[in-house]
Amino acid sequence: MGQAELELIAQSGFGAFPPRLPHQPIFYPLQTEAYAVQIARDWNTKNQASGFGGYVARLRVQAGYLARYPIHSAGVAVPG
Repeated sequence: MGQAELELIAQSGFGAFPPRLPHQPIFYPLQTEAYAVQIARDWNTKNQASGFGGYVARLRVQAGYLARYPIHSAGVAVPG
């Protein structure tokens, strides 16, 4: 996430994600921390809309909830 998103999360007491920002209309969690770090470092820190800050959030989500959604890779559904 970028700086603006982190600030909105902090305003919630770190208890909720904010609605998507206008320049980033979708939320897509990444499956690996390494890829999240790469995106935060290589994209967010160089992007004005991200406030030139890149952060990675680790979430715990129940497997049963996640199983309801297909996994996509670069816009292509991957068998789960």
